[in-house]
Amino acid sequence: MPGGNPHFWHPSYPIGGLGKFLYSLRYVNMGKRFSSETRASEFVMDSKNSLNSDPIQSMSLKKSRFTEMLIEENALDQSGFESWIFCHGMLFNSPDKWWSDRGLRDFPHEGIDLCLYKDRSGKICRLDEKTRIPAMHDGVIKAIFKDYLGQAILIEHGEFDSDTGRFISFYAHTNPHANIEAGMIVKEGDSIATLADTSHLKANIISHLHFSLGRPAKSFSYDRFVWNIIREPQKIILVDPLPVIDWPYQALEAGASLCREL
Repeated sequence: MPGGNPHFWHPSYPIGGLGKFLYSLRYVNMGKRFSSETRASEFVMDSKNSLNSDPIQSMSLKKSRFTEMLIEENALDQSGFESWIFCHGMLFNSPDKWWSDRGLRDFPHEGIDLCLYKDRSGKICRLDEKTRIPAMHDGVIKAIFKDYLGQAILIEHGEFDSDTGRFISFYAHTNPHANIEAGMIVKEGDSIATLADTSHLKANIISHLHFSLGRPAKSFSYDRFVWNIIREPQKIILVDPLPVIDWPYQALEAGASLCREL
């Protein structure tokens, strides 16, 4: 966590130095990942290093009201939630860290990291450890296990139509509610956890939600599920969550001043 005023990161407060980095913000339409100036090499891995992912699968998944439900659950609409903000390294399949030394990840990013957003006044705010996380669709909780910063919850969702089949959503770095357990049926929008508080950890990283989507193999078993399993293509094909959550976002360039302050 950055030093200084503890209120610096409260959702109702802007992140400092906004004028210094607004030039580095680039608006990205929901259907377009990069601006014309962005080099694909900044975000896309070489094929030998890329994840077990399939971009076509993102298009086949039903759009989710996840962001809208998160806004409602946490009363973020009071200040107006306009768009997600992503530092370099927060997006799907990124090879880079956005925290600590900002070096290379051990593996390409298996999902997206949600923590920063812009409100209607242009303030850049962040989610904190009180943020309540909703289930993206109806489903069954299949696994809960410890991760690097807190706990992860894995939910299996059934068929929405004959073309899509089952898929999983993965909510990591959280603090599950006391009543949440494996085998439990959840409904779309049910609050399942809050973000894990990382302020007491040695890891120099702010609270955030790691969110992954994937399609499990027909024979896939959730017994003894751990994080590394989502990297095994014979078990799970990962999907970029960004088109599925279907909300405007802005991607910051590598080295943006805001991101250096995280």
